[in-house]
Amino acid sequence: MDVAEREDTLLSLMRQARLTGQGGRPEDIAGHTSLSVEQVTEVLTELVRSGEVTYQNDGAYHLSPSGIRAAEAIMRRHRVLETFLQEMLGMEHELAHAQACTMEHHTTDDTINRLRGFLRGNRDCPVTCHGHVRRCSFKSLADCAHGDVVKIDAIRGCGRGGRLADLGLIPGEKVMVKQRMADTLLIRVKDCDIAISPEIARSVLVEVDQ
Repeated sequence: MDVAEREDTLLSLMRQARLTGQGGRPEDIAGHTSLSVEQVTEVLTELVRSGEVTYQNDGAYHLSPSGIRAAEAIMRRHRVLETFLQEMLGMEHELAHAQACTMEHHTTDDTINRLRGFLRGNRDCPVTCHGHVRRCSFKSLADCAHGDVVKIDAIRGCGRGGRLADLGLIPGEKVMVKQRMADTLLIRVKDCDIAISPEIARSVLVEVDQ
């Protein structure tokens, strides 16, 4: 079984469960991947044998506990890669997302851990603020909850403002928090989804939109 086919199928089942609360059928998964229904069926059969997927009486396939853990690990890998490509290389979200979808299947855990450490430790000058210095005590984007809509007040960290401005993160801009994960914050800015690291999120000072 091809690694990419296996991991794409696991991710599709996880997304299906999160969106609908139900399992997925081969035709559902094929519609979200580049695989045919026949290919998906073959992959699902192998995943059932490996214990990562179960076949239920409702005619749908569901992730087992081990399948959920595997899918979550793949998603974390994707988010780290996507964040690195956007923050460090300045890629647009769509391109970074597509590239991460390819890289996630062939990147080792050691590489992901090193990238995660690099993103967390990438401090320029954490004591200096650009913008309204008097408001440095405002909460950061990292403190926001899922679904919060906030307005950027200032960017903390020398040299960081220019890089974040390329992503649309500038004082006065409204941001919506779409998803929180251990290593990534997924936000929406100007109708674009952007994945940023917790370290970067802590440098963005915000005020809650009333």
